[in-house]
Amino acid sequence: MDRTIARTNAPRRVALWLALAGASLALSGCQSDLLPAVFGFGSGGVSAYAPGTLPDISAHPGDRLIGRSGTDRGRCIFENAAGNRFRADCPEGFSL
Repeated sequence: MDRTIARTNAPRRVALWLALAGASLALSGCQSDLLPAVFGFGSGGVSAYAPGTLPDISAHPGDRLIGRSGTDRGRCIFENAAGNRFRADCPEGFSL
């Protein structure tokens, strides 16, 4: 490699390393809810354990039946108006 090319790129490399070091120092003290678990920034959404039971999920009028669940017998996959899919008991007499 030509020494003149290496000498002209040296200031750019130093500037790049200084910029990266400055950015990492600036971000090291960030507390952000937007990036909670990325590289240890923010609190990460840690919450205490709370004993209890999950609510029973059931289909309501207006929910669209997608089909039978592949892993739970007697359960079907539904989609609500918001586009969220969930698993609930199949309707009476359903067979696919």
